Amino acid sequence: MMLDRHESHDNLNPKARDSRDAAVPAVRPMADREVPLPGVSAADATTADVIQLWLDGDATEAVARQENNTAVEFWMRVGTDVEPMRHAKAPAHLVANVMAAIPVKEPSAIKQAPLAD
Repeated sequence: MMLDRHESHDNLNPKARDSRDAAVPAVRPMADREVPLPGVSAADATTADVIQLWLDGDATEAVARQENNTAVEFWMRVGTDVEPMRHAKAPAHLVANVMAAIPVKEPSAIKQAPLAD
């Protein structure tokens, strides 16, 4: 059974609402947890948002530098360092080996419904 946790339950009495939420396990797998980064406080969320906007192209570099110049310098250096990797080509023998390892499979026939006249 799948529960929709995003629907409004304002008309339920508080006991029904609490019992519904009690079914959710309190312990989640480590992969599902949000882990705070060292040296980053909740107050820095706006700084991170501005940097993310700049990285996405939605804010200017000047605005991002005003918010956190160190982060801008870091991402500028990352961009410079990875630029040669973007243009790197895999050796031909590697590409050939990968393609040879892919199994050849006949495409299955797709059954189509007859067209209505």
